[in-house]
Amino acid sequence: MNHLFPYIERTLLHPGVTINEQYEVLDEVIQLGMAGMTVAPFWVKKIRRELGDNHPAILSTVIGYPFGYQRTEAKQTEIDWALKDGATEIEVVLNTSALFSPTSVWLKIELAKLVAMVHAQEKFFTVILESTLLDAEQCRKMVKLAADVGADFIKNATGAFQTDFSMESALQFRREVPQLVGVKVVADGASEGQLEALVAAGVERLSIGRMLM
Repeated sequence: MNHLFPYIERTLLHPGVTINEQYEVLDEVIQLGMAGMTVAPFWVKKIRRELGDNHPAILSTVIGYPFGYQRTEAKQTEIDWALKDGATEIEVVLNTSALFSPTSVWLKIELAKLVAMVHAQEKFFTVILESTLLDAEQCRKMVKLAADVGADFIKNATGAFQTDFSMESALQFRREVPQLVGVKVVADGASEGQLEALVAAGVERLSIGRMLM
């Protein structure tokens, strides 16, 4: 697994996550040289203090989790606090409720506003698509939208819903995303061989809630 650690981003977003669990994962990230960790907004400030200001590991948090249907102003406030608390990457969940409604035109406007906030602080911006809720055409359109507004990464799922890992779907998602945009894949349930195949296919980040070992 050692060669995969630089691609692994530990994700700690389940509702029962404790601070002790996060300390354990923080130790893993530091000792094993993992890409970083994703925590709930409530924990960003504390984990930043523990990680320090200059550690290269990414400290990411989620905005609009898990359904994305909060008001834009609420997301802007969350982003502002997350950046002040020390997050180095912001993941925003696409509002699928808006997508499935006549208000879908608002999605691009909202994401453009949010990505501008994050990039103004020279931090990374990820758009999360709950791709299992989208048909193929909707997924393509939303990938293009996220790329057009300047997302640094596009992620295929929130990880909040229990679904079996599909290598075929993960690779298809990688093919849909333009090469100049990074890809994150929720990879819980994937084998070591599948993780290696994802990296070989150009997936930059493997979001994993629980480790194989």
